[in-house]
Amino acid sequence: MWHSLAWDKTIPTLDRVLSIASRPGPCPKATCRGSRLRLLSAEAQRLALPGSTYGYDVRVRIGWLRQPQRATSSAGHADRASTLAIASSPVRYLSQHCSVPLLACHARQQRDRLAQAAREQGGVILALDGLAPQGGEPPLWVIRDLSTGLTRRSGWLAHQEQPTCEAFLAPLRHLEWPILVVRSATQTGVVPAVATVVPHRPHPFCQAPDLRHLAEPLAEVDAAFQVALRQTVRAQVGTWIGQEPQATPGHGSVLTVTDLLPSPGAEPPASASPSPTPPRAPVSCSSEANEVVPQLLRHTRYL
Repeated sequence: MWHSLAWDKTIPTLDRVLSIASRPGPCPKATCRGSRLRLLSAEAQRLALPGSTYGYDVRVRIGWLRQPQRATSSAGHADRASTLAIASSPVRYLSQHCSVPLLACHARQQRDRLAQAAREQGGVILALDGLAPQGGEPPLWVIRDLSTGLTRRSGWLAHQEQPTCEAFLAPLRHLEWPILVVRSATQTGVVPAVATVVPHRPHPFCQAPDLRHLAEPLAEVDAAFQVALRQTVRAQVGTWIGQEPQATPGHGSVLTVTDLLPSPGAEPPASASPSPTPPRAPVSCSSEANEVVPQLLRHTRYL
């Protein structure tokens, strides 16, 4: 072992903080090729990437939150800030420049699984989609295998025109399995890029954006209908609504009329010797209408 250190750093993990020092050494045999090399500790390198102070488990956790859970950088920072002293900028850096390459390495280990799925269905079915950017960053685009759910390719695209999309899709030309279907959204540069890189293949579009915006024309028609309805109602009974007297504070201000509990004073208190009911004075039709019409107009105006 040499007397100098290759590196000495503090590595935060999900459950603890480690202080690691790696001391290199050559092979003691003069005839060995390793006697002229600076051999580093494999055990220390399994804890963190070179030049990084965060453990692999922290990177995997942030990548899992970003990819399968679709969490933003702020949500990933909130998840780790409760147990780990980490700022928001390292979370964004770890997600973009470290977690995605680790996920790619993991996907490459699933080559046998991909080959088996391709043999069973006679080819591969791919889906191309991008995540919405946040904080002025470029969008992340991903090519996934729909049969296995594994990521075939991912990357940030500074532009979404046809040449950039073709460069991103170029490795699809060299797949050892035939491409059966490519599904994607309807971005301007994606559609001609897929037709150029993977010609003569079915290219259905993702229905999720269309279903998300399906209610927009219905909502516009409904809003126009509401405006026309208000104008028609106000043209007919607008004068009566405007002349409705304001209710005085008290029980008359309570508009709830259906309930399990009656309003106070709705019924006279019971007494031992009920007094004779005085004769009612004749009520005109106009006064009875005034008791009903304002209530109807109030409900009409509310609707």
